[in-house]
Amino acid sequence: RTILIALYIVDLAGGTLGVIMMSRQLFQRRSQSGMTIIISSLLVLHILMLLSIPFRLSYYISREWKFGWLACQLTSAIIYIHMYITFTFYVAIITIRLFRLEFKRCCTATWVAAVWLLGALVITPVFLSYYGTSNSYHSSECFQFHKDMEKVAMVIINYCLIAVLVSVCAVLTVIQLSVICRLAVKYWPDINSHVEFRAQAKSFFFILVTLVCFIPHHVFRVYYIQNRHLDKDHKLLPYNEVLLALTTMCCLDMLCFLAGIAH
Repeated sequence: RTILIALYIVDLAGGTLGVIMMSRQLFQRRSQSGMTIIISSLLVLHILMLLSIPFRLSYYISREWKFGWLACQLTSAIIYIHMYITFTFYVAIITIRLFRLEFKRCCTATWVAAVWLLGALVITPVFLSYYGTSNSYHSSECFQFHKDMEKVAMVIINYCLIAVLVSVCAVLTVIQLSVICRLAVKYWPDINSHVEFRAQAKSFFFILVTLVCFIPHHVFRVYYIQNRHLDKDHKLLPYNEVLLALTTMCCLDMLCFLAGIAH
């Protein structure tokens, strides 16, 4: 519980600072490029996730959920929606830079809107329909939807999400590293003076965020699904919660944008 509280406090403080500073910078620049649209969407996504953190902190500090079951489901849904849509935007940024794609502003706005609609009209209803629907949960508890994993549909959905995220991340990692190595050989020893190399190196930042923040949770989820029937005392749940909290650390990417590490 102490680790969870610490992680979420860091998220809330660092994420809020990053969001405020990035919002100010975007307002001053008034850029309307496709990349700006994606970054703005990430900004809004992080804001939604940050708004849910005080509810989680309240629960972990007081050890009691006081906001009703629907709020519990929504707070739980937000963290997953945030993770997968953030990953989608990361993949878009990496792909655009990797293959030097150029989209018109209207095209970028269209597919970004499609991603938001998918999250709001498909992912959220599915989550609310399957997670937290067991009658055996206590109203004063939250974020403990382990009994829902007994449903075959939920196991299949989880395996599909894990397979997609890990596979996409693995493919992009291999491609990105090969491109960086090729450019390093081509421009050595003055690699940092070339814009192309710096752009690809910055793109690798998003892969690192995925590897550090998202992959551990998904790898552990496979282990949890396969061993949940042996976990009679629910000793695996705290580990799952900590790794889930780790996924929210990606909201600190705005600070990296501002520092020039990723943008």
